[in-house]
Amino acid sequence: MTEKPLIVIPVKAFSLAKSRLGQKLSPGHRSALARRLCEHTLHFLAKWFPDHDRLVVTASPAIARLARRHGARVLEEPVAEGLSMAAQRAAEWACQQGYQAQLLIPADIVQLDETEIRRLLGAQEQGECAVICPASDGGTNALLTSPPDALPFRFGPRSAEAHREAALRRGLPCQVLELTHLRFDLDTPTDLKTLDALIQHHGGETPQELKKLWNLCMTPCEMTPWAAWLTTP
Repeated sequence: MTEKPLIVIPVKAFSLAKSRLGQKLSPGHRSALARRLCEHTLHFLAKWFPDHDRLVVTASPAIARLARRHGARVLEEPVAEGLSMAAQRAAEWACQQGYQAQLLIPADIVQLDETEIRRLLGAQEQGECAVICPASDGGTNALLTSPPDALPFRFGPRSAEAHREAALRRGLPCQVLELTHLRFDLDTPTDLKTLDALIQHHGGETPQELKKLWNLCMTPCEMTPWAAWLTTP
């Protein structure tokens, strides 16, 4: 048995990602944004959690190659069928490989934080359990399951509550962790406003990664005067 949880990162083809931003961003901008978020996620996990095996689940050969360059293993889907199916496929694979638990993290968290993820991993109990990190819109932005297939996956609107209810129905010990950085993904026009407010809050101390994301999300005509400096080298 493999004691450390497998970290699972489901990734859809960049050209298909961020569809809810379709009225705000062009297809090229959405694809570039999805790629940037994915690359940042893979780099972050390889740097801070090299002792955990990492598995990218994708139907895209290009993303599979990208994942392997970052030291991740790949589970190639025959066809993309959504996040819940990707999580289920990962859980089946993890159980076959002898992992006791899996931690699913999406590839679009704006600010990944080492301390938060270690707290999440540390919340795993002995035996069967589930740990849920809700997104700001009620979705699920991280889900630890022990064993990997401990509950049915219900990603989508209000999925944090759906996962909690599924755990309760199964009599599974369940924790809900409200983690500030893990709550914020970049998926809707409202999220773009949150990113803008976050950058205003940081001001001149804005991290480079946030600057890069902001530049991918904003066109020159949308840039407010206070933030013009973000576009300068």
